[in-house]
Amino acid sequence: MFKLFTKDLLDRQRLLKYFIYAIVAYAVLDGLLKNRQDIVFNERFLIFAAVALAGSIFYYIRGYVANDRILSYYALPVSNQTLNRNFILAILIDTIFSKLILFFIALYLSKAPFDFYVKVSFIMLVITFFASAANTLNLSLGKFLLILAITLIALYVIINYSLLYGGIASLVAIVISSVLFKDAYFSTRTNTKINKLHIKNYFLKFALAESVYVINSISLIVMIIFASLALPEAMGLVIAFAVGAVNTPLLTMFSSSEGLRNYDKMFPDVKASLKKDYIKVLSIYFIIINAIIVLINLNKIQPRFLLIVNMVIVTIAEVFISYKLESDRPITNTKTQNEIWKHPRKYILPIVVFAISFIVLIMFKTF
Repeated sequence: MFKLFTKDLLDRQRLLKYFIYAIVAYAVLDGLLKNRQDIVFNERFLIFAAVALAGSIFYYIRGYVANDRILSYYALPVSNQTLNRNFILAILIDTIFSKLILFFIALYLSKAPFDFYVKVSFIMLVITFFASAANTLNLSLGKFLLILAITLIALYVIINYSLLYGGIASLVAIVISSVLFKDAYFSTRTNTKINKLHIKNYFLKFALAESVYVINSISLIVMIIFASLALPEAMGLVIAFAVGAVNTPLLTMFSSSEGLRNYDKMFPDVKASLKKDYIKVLSIYFIIINAIIVLINLNKIQPRFLLIVNMVIVTIAEVFISYKLESDRPITNTKTQNEIWKHPRKYILPIVVFAISFIVLIMFKTF
């Protein structure tokens, strides 16, 4: 069973990509973090790590189970417990290569104390089991709330107490979570939720029905707040704008569904165009995100009108580029949702936004 999931989630090509990402991340972070003395490793940093991992791991699992591939595996002559155990093991291994190593690179370059490596590892383990429980189809509300409570308690202990207590709390949370959802089915209820929402805009309806969009957006907001408050001066603001442009699920809605692309072609009339609705949702999201960034960072840039100028330029660029990429260059020929979300195209918009913000907020101000 483990080979079945590694074929879907962790093939050699993906491992090679992770290796390349790690090298690039080391080179970039080495330039940003080298000789920095203003990064404080405290409870706030660990909370940021927990939120970032929660959003990332949750929508990674959701991207896999949403295509219903895993449901066919439950028909195989193995117990649900065995299948679920191997699935979570594959998720853990992928998370180590795709996320934990990047955290360790940042910690190493920032000269973080050793216990932070261990605490981030504990956080990753606990979050993975909670994110798995959040993506089950038949887990009762009572069991899910119990797993949520245990996860929050474990995270509190990991963040605020010694490694020994953190390790014990992690082990208890993992064991209890595993027992509670050992016979669960991994899948989603998105279609059922969509039918209950009475909203004309299809994309807004889908985003509200599918929790991965909500959770990913909340995680991005938390990371934006962290970048704005923890990183110094204008550079933290520039990075915050770039982070706000990385809502991969939202920016790949047409890529994620061939049926949706075909459905849009059936309505050439502008009034019935799905692309028009998509532009509206993109505009709403980027206006809200960028407005939050401006409000948090009002005192970082003088004169303040530069913030408004940057917000307007960045928002227009984000909506235009996001729409054109999905309209003219949708991601196709992929096996799973995760391949779409991990496609290198996701880095185009953040790089453009970073460049615009750097020019407006740093270079222009210097001149």
